[in-house]
Amino acid sequence: MESNVVKGLVGFAIVMAVGFVIVGTTRETPQEKIQGAFLQTSNLLSSLALDKCTEAVKNEVGTHPYSPSESDSDHVKYVTLIWNNVGSAKRAECRYIMDQGITLLKIDDRTVIEKEAATTVAPAAPRPAHHQ
Repeated sequence: MESNVVKGLVGFAIVMAVGFVIVGTTRETPQEKIQGAFLQTSNLLSSLALDKCTEAVKNEVGTHPYSPSESDSDHVKYVTLIWNNVGSAKRAECRYIMDQGITLLKIDDRTVIEKEAATTVAPAAPRPAHHQ
């Protein structure tokens, strides 16, 4: 009986050791890291847009909008959300741009917020001076 218990414990230890070796030797490739970062950025952008736009529409219409009827996004920089039949409004449209916030909020034919989207171009680096 004791030999079966010992064999079972040794077998379990071997399985655990093999598992640790497999997990320890598996590494993320650079492509998998990039895909993970892209998914995190996309998820963050969508969550921020939904939170901020839902709040803005609720403040204007007085009714909490739930799932948007339509959405459009590049998954990196902007998200546009559209709700149909929210409270007294037939259509509510909201565009959220990363690092700029809400740049467009339209309730039916009335434009509540409209900001020019800033381009994020880095200034040219100064040229090094030549010393003689």
